Formats: sequence, C-alpha cells, structure tokens
Amino acid sequence: MDIKWMKKTLLVVSIQMIAGIVYAAEEPALGGYEAVDQQDAEKEAESKASESAEQVAKPETVQQQASSALQQKEGDATKETNLQEVFTSNERQYSLIKKGEISGFYDVDYTYYRDTRLDLSIENNAVNQLRVEEDANHTLTNTFTAQYGVLDNLTFTASLPLVAKADKLKDATTAGLGDISFGARWEPFPLKAGRLPLILFGNVSTKTGDSPYEINSATDLSTGKGYYSVGAGASTRKYIDPVVLFASVSANYGFKESGLNQRRGTRTVEEFEPGISGGFAFGFAYSFNYDVSMTMSYQQSFNTESKFTYTTGETYTPADQTSSTLAISLGVRVNPETIINGTVGIGLTEDAPDVSLGLSFPLDIVGFGKKLR
Repeated sequence: MDIKWMKKTLLVVSIQMIAGIVYAAEEPALGGYEAVDQQDAEKEAESKASESAEQVAKPETVQQQASSALQQKEGDATKETNLQEVFTSNERQYSLIKKGEISGFYDVDYTYYRDTRLDLSIENNAVNQLRVEEDANHTLTNTFTAQYGVLDNLTFTASLPLVAKADKLKDATTAGLGDISFGARWEPFPLKAGRLPLILFGNVSTKTGDSPYEINSATDLSTGKGYYSVGAGASTRKYIDPVVLFASVSANYGFKESGLNQRRGTRTVEEFEPGISGGFAFGFAYSFNYDVSMTMSYQQSFNTESKFTYTTGETYTPADQTSSTLAISLGVRVNPETIINGTVGIGLTEDAPDVSLGLSFPLDIVGFGKKLR
C-alpha cells in the first residue's frame, strides 16, 4: 500500500519538474528585455545620426539660409550707426560730412506768439485810457542750407532764409529775405574708444533782412534782426544702447548798430547794442526701428546787456530775456538714404514762442547732394 502511494508521489513530482524545465526554457533570461530595448535604441540613434549627417552634407540647409540672412552684410547699417544717422539728420550741429561731399537741407519752421498788452495812458496822476489788447504773431521761415566737407573733420555751411510774418495787433504782414548766415563745424580730435566726441562750431550772421530798427515800428514788420553777430559753441554726444544722449552750449555777440533814426514814442533811437546771448541744449534720441525714431530735447537761451541810446543822450536797458523750449521730433526714413523730420516745440517761458512747428528733409532727394571729383 505504501509502495503504491510512493510511486504515485514520485510520478507527480517528476511531471512538475518536467513542466518547470519546459517553462524555464521558454522564459527569457534576466535582463533580456532591457538588452532588446538597448539594441533598438542604438539602432534608432544610428538612424538619426545618419540623417543628421545627410543634412550637414547638403550644400545649404534651411537653418543655414536663415542664419546667413541674419548675418550683417558689408555696408549694412548697425543699430548704432542707424541711430547716429537718424539723430544727426535732425541735430546737424552734432555731425560732419566727408571731405569733398556736399549736401543740402530744406527746413520750414512756423512759430506762434500770443500776448496780452495793456494800452495805458496816465495824465496828472489819473488814468485816462486803459485798453487790453490781444496780440498774435505768426512767423513762417523757409531755410535752404548747403554744407560742404572741406576735410573729413571740417564742414562749412551756408543758410538762406525766406521769412513771412503776420501781426494781428498791427494788422500787418510782410515777406522777404531773412539774415543770411555762414558757419563751420570742426572736430579737433579723432574718435577714440572711451572718449566723447567733441565738435566745435562757429557762425557769422549778416543783416540782409529788414531791420526792426529801420522800419516804422508802429505799422511795419521786420524779417531780420538788424545787426551783425558772431557765435561759437561746442557739442558732444554719447551712444548708450538703445539711445543717443547729446548736449551743446553756445554764445553769440551782436555788434552795435549806430546811425539809426527810428521814432519810438516821443523819442528817437540813435544806437542799439544787442549785447550777449547764449544758450544750452540737451536731450536724447531713440530709434524704434530702422525707419522710425524720436528725439526729445530741452533748449534754453538768454539775452543780456542790450541797450538803446536815444538822440537826447538817454539810454534804456531792457530786462534780460530767457527763452525755454521743450521740443519733440519724429524722424521717418522714406528710403535708405533719406530721413524726414517733423518737430513740435512748446514754449515754457514768456519770451519763448507758444508753439513752434518744423519740417526738415534733405535736398539730396532732388539731386542736390553729390560727391565732388
């Protein structure tokens, strides 16, 4: 009985062992799945590498074309040179032109003064007349400017203004030639890294316009200042991405006019001394992109020590005048070599124009500018 059960037990155990061996033969070895995955990954990597090699072997890929297009070509304007060009197109006292080159500009400027005056008459300590008068003065100036590069660091300029005026209080208008002026800009030191550029400038202004001291001051208008003057100044600029900072200072001296015979009230003006005038300006220019830029500046000028001498020997010294203006200019590039600037100025003091408007563009667009051989 025991022998029979032992035989059955051995038979069952043998069957189980055989089944286990067969199952183990079909089971992959430990780590077999990972080995298969690693082989597939290696094959995929080799395939991608071969594809990349084929792309590199091509004459020029799309990525290479884009990179090549973005690279700066010779003669292309950098961001700095573009901003400098835009800035100096409007603020010309901060720049020079190359030797042998000539260029021209046309500027049209409009200024508007508005004032309130009292017409007052006092006799025997009593007011006989009191009238409030509103005065408005409109001035339109068309200026043609030519400049010539004598040397790379020396530029000569000449300006011809045509002036038109209208005065509401006098109910008068006039138009004619203004005061022709000549100037020069000189850069004494070559540009050097870490050093601010310095430009010295000077000008001589004539009295070709109608003098305010040789007309009937009660009914007529002038187109000039009425005396010769000389001036000098200096300017500098600094490029700090993405703007250009600039500043300038200047002074002018007017020569005395004598031999006058202008009636003013009950007296006659015989001599006039313009005195000394000067000013300063500072601001910044910012380029939005290659075609559009903006310049903002603050300008202040003063006039002092002027004096009138009358035929009676009496003298009169007017109060010192101070004029301050905030100007905003927008420059638009209409073609690769032409920039047109529009300017709006707001007067900040009583002696400054209430509003001033300006438009400037180079005459090169009509064939004026060229390089002399």
